[in-house]
Amino acid sequence: MHIRIKMILGLSALVLAGGSGLALAQMEGPSPPDGPMQGLMRAHGRTTGRFLAAFDLNHDGKVPHDELNRVDGAHFAAATHGAGAMTQDQFTAMHAPQFQQHTAEMFRRLDWNGDGKLTLDEYAGPQRVRFETLDRDGTGAESCAPVQRASFQPGGRSKGRSGFGRARFCADNDLNRDGKVTRAEFDSATAKHFAMLTGGAKAMTETQFTADALARYRELSARMFKRLDKNRDGKLSIAEFAASDQKLFARMDKNHDGTVTPDELSSRGSRRHPANRA
Repeated sequence: MHIRIKMILGLSALVLAGGSGLALAQMEGPSPPDGPMQGLMRAHGRTTGRFLAAFDLNHDGKVPHDELNRVDGAHFAAATHGAGAMTQDQFTAMHAPQFQQHTAEMFRRLDWNGDGKLTLDEYAGPQRVRFETLDRDGTGAESCAPVQRASFQPGGRSKGRSGFGRARFCADNDLNRDGKVTRAEFDSATAKHFAMLTGGAKAMTETQFTADALARYRELSARMFKRLDKNRDGKLSIAEFAASDQKLFARMDKNHDGTVTPDELSSRGSRRHPANRA
């Protein structure tokens, strides 16, 4: 998956993940049942519309390669203020508005009673749903064994689960280090993190919630920046910045005519989730 697209997709999962890291670890997996985060997850399913909204500059229902280049160039220039290279801070700032929007929306969704703070049950509820959804065999545990990176079937269905974030998930939640995370361990780790963030108080403020999500966001941003920085010089050239987009476009352009059409988007099969731009 295109790295910056994964970055954007991770925002909702990142906000939900909190201390558990579960949603971040499984952000390429299936969506959970209805709950506080469901609206955000459903928004990621409108693939064709999102891609066209992001790149179809003349609104003719298709995206030629030139439009892709112009969009990438405009985002690069805006982030760097016209400079020839992008710093890690500039890269992180690109997605900050989306992050802030997702964080505020997620807090409101979690705050069931609308009192402006989260109880442990409100905070942990969607994470528990996520855990139970992923526990497909009903064993009450998630294995920490290495898995093959997820592949995707037509329609965006996950055939496997990504290893992205799995090490962090297990480090945070495998309390007895036996190579698996049980529901009890997950609940215990979530409660411990909640108490740490609130200083032992029974409710979490939006400021505390946002600060925790921001720390996770910066960590993810730094990881993505490092992967894009192929020559390891601590900055991104326009070529490095756009390289993944170029590869993604080539895969989506099934007939190699230099234009991606809605038909090609809907039949892409092997890829998933082109996303809105910052």
